[in-house]
Amino acid sequence: MNEDIKNNLNNLDEFSGKIIVGLDEAGRGPVIGPMVIASVKINEKDLYKLQDLGLKDSKQLSKKKREELYVKISEICNVKKIVIAPEKIDEQMEITNLNKIELSAFSKLANHFIKENENISIYIDACSSNEQSFSNQFKAKLINKNVEIIAEHKADENYKIVSAASIIAKVTRDNVIEEYKKTFGEIGSGYPSDPKTKKFLKKYVHENKGLPKIARKSWATSKNLLKEIEESKIFQWVK
Repeated sequence: MNEDIKNNLNNLDEFSGKIIVGLDEAGRGPVIGPMVIASVKINEKDLYKLQDLGLKDSKQLSKKKREELYVKISEICNVKKIVIAPEKIDEQMEITNLNKIELSAFSKLANHFIKENENISIYIDACSSNEQSFSNQFKAKLINKNVEIIAEHKADENYKIVSAASIIAKVTRDNVIEEYKKTFGEIGSGYPSDPKTKKFLKKYVHENKGLPKIARKSWATSKNLLKEIEESKIFQWVK
């Protein structure tokens, strides 16, 4: 091959390499703390670097392992996050639902990368079991409708790029929870099923006659606790 042509092809490959983006969230269901949406971007030719890390869905890893991988992923990939605070979730839940809140954040991150390079494939953990419907709704929010979208339920278990995003999101949320503990003491994981979380919220509500700012007031757990307080007031008044 002519050396000039070969050099031109090498340069073309360097500047037109396909970009791979993974998207996932952490903290969708908790009654305490933010929901974190994370994106991880890497050039397709560098994907082997993620493969070598032995990534898994963040829920299958220990806290220590997640933190180690967080550092390595951040060194290899372009990482971006959106942290949606509890009060912001409550505010948006008055006019929409959690799926749409999540979709909006996913599309915001995706559009950021699409602006930089339209030769892109986006892998996303669908927050609905109806993958096609989710994919269509997601694509409708993108500035370029022709980019490749791979939206699957539990994509974090099947694609390393989504596993990486899952780890970034999970560690980011865990760090926020640790900061909360410095102020509020033991609050558990923040999930409604966690006995420590339930104990903290119940104690806080009964002592303060209201919810802490770190709690999602629109969640059933929160509403039920506030209802208990109101009912106890009525009972005391009748008594």
